[in-house]
Amino acid sequence: MRINAYIDGFNLYHSILKLNDSSLKWLNLRSLCEKFLKQKDTLNEVYFFTAPATHIQDKLTRHYNYTKALKTIGVTTIQGKFKKKFPKCKNCGGIYQTYEEKQSDINLAIQLLSDAYCDKFDTAFLVTADTDFVSVVKMIKRIFLNKRVILLIPPKRENLAHELIKNVDFSFEIKKSHIKNSLLPDEIYFDDKIIKKPSIYN
Repeated sequence: MRINAYIDGFNLYHSILKLNDSSLKWLNLRSLCEKFLKQKDTLNEVYFFTAPATHIQDKLTRHYNYTKALKTIGVTTIQGKFKKKFPKCKNCGGIYQTYEEKQSDINLAIQLLSDAYCDKFDTAFLVTADTDFVSVVKMIKRIFLNKRVILLIPPKRENLAHELIKNVDFSFEIKKSHIKNSLLPDEIYFDDKIIKKPSIYN
């Protein structure tokens, strides 16, 4: 089977945060997906859908280095963006500024549908627990009868993914052990430079 993987970066990231182990953020996404291959399966494209936090400099730097590290192992990053929001405070009624991640979900859905249409996979690994993807999964199952969608649920989010689980071919929960055994090396060579794991992840 030709496998492509489509990773909802923020859904996975917030799941990892709740494991209370910063070292798990330095994650080799290709290696993680390989944990779920069957014999004779081939993992081709791995797509990471995310957005750089341009409003927080230290996070932006870590994000930039992480996506460079992922590039060295053949992971394609597709970026959305953060957009300013000005909601009203429920307590005082005042307006305040915050940021909302935009475009990542639609980017993932478009890439998944495009690759199905162009016959670039037999099976898609969808890494998320976000039920917003139910519609695109249903469409793929309805139009492309020979293609499978396998859901890889981020740790401790199975209870949030019931609608997705009902509509995919198979689902598996990503365990903490899967992540712990799929980390990037502390130093990675890229374009004659060294990308180092952030010290905050130690």
